[in-house]
Amino acid sequence: MAYLDLENLRTVFLDDEALRVRRLQRQSCGSLQVTSGRIVACDPLVQPERPPFVRSVSGRGAFPAELLQHEGRHALAVLWLRDRRGLQPADLHWEPALLDGQSQNELGDDEFYGYPVDAGVGCFMDADCTAAIAEREARESSANPDYGSYYDDVLDEELGSKDMADHYPLGEGSANNVLIFSSGWGDGSYPSFWALDAAREPVALVTDFMTMQDGDARSEDDKRDDAYLASLSPERLAALEALGAAAIKGDAAAIRPLLDGGLAGANDIVPSLGETALFSAIRMNQLEALRVLLGSAPCPAMPEHLRIEGKAESYSAFARWLKKPRVPGLVELLERAEAAAAAEPAGGKSLWKRLFS
Repeated sequence: MAYLDLENLRTVFLDDEALRVRRLQRQSCGSLQVTSGRIVACDPLVQPERPPFVRSVSGRGAFPAELLQHEGRHALAVLWLRDRRGLQPADLHWEPALLDGQSQNELGDDEFYGYPVDAGVGCFMDADCTAAIAEREARESSANPDYGSYYDDVLDEELGSKDMADHYPLGEGSANNVLIFSSGWGDGSYPSFWALDAAREPVALVTDFMTMQDGDARSEDDKRDDAYLASLSPERLAALEALGAAAIKGDAAAIRPLLDGGLAGANDIVPSLGETALFSAIRMNQLEALRVLLGSAPCPAMPEHLRIEGKAESYSAFARWLKKPRVPGLVELLERAEAAAAAEPAGGKSLWKRLFS
């Protein structure tokens, strides 16, 4: 089946809160002046003469465009041809936006027709804008003997640090503009898709910059952390945060009642820190806090996602790996506790309890 990530495309219909959960943000990039109904998506600095898509739109006028971004990187660009608030995503049909001569039937599994990007930007524009860009470039190059490129001499200041521009080649008030934005991971090839209603009329045009899968910009670690946080009751979350803070400060007196309360464990991840209280005490060189956290139990295994492969895969190895030497007795305490864990029998009194009780 040709490439089509429906969950990616459908994210353009989510509200701001649903986008936030997926680590996405919506940002307006202006309104496109549609004069011919023939829409072009391309890298306007490399291929401004790219032909429009075969499917045209019936409306004329200004149509809003938005970007969905993750940590400043654009994941999707959408040109709205109808107000999204009146649309039901489940009722829409999606199809690739094709050029004349292209056919879905020629695509293999995970293949797609995309526009090539070589200058790190993409765009939406009406086909009429192609002539406006050519006219502006001709003006600039004839008037300036040191003319270098459309980017350097025309667009650089407009794009600025925002990585987007609502650019009118022939000046504000002219008929056509081009909405320019940085393209996902930069150079590459990116597909566009039409969202069609029941009458097969286009309601949106979306370019997928393929920076995410299944409509979720979170990494697997992000998803794990979010699921863990959602599993915690308010009481347990408060206890864990208090335990982490006490471990960092070395407040041994505060640690003991928190452990005794049963809501927070020394080897549980503290959400705001992304590490366990044991890890924090070692990192902050808090020997007495570590002693209370270990208590009379053997040292637990370090959670897998905290391990540094080949360098620090246990708490004692982490303590030795840290650049600043640990206070006297800290590494030795961990080594004894880990030795007790390794020697702990299936039943009966553990080595740790035999040695220190």
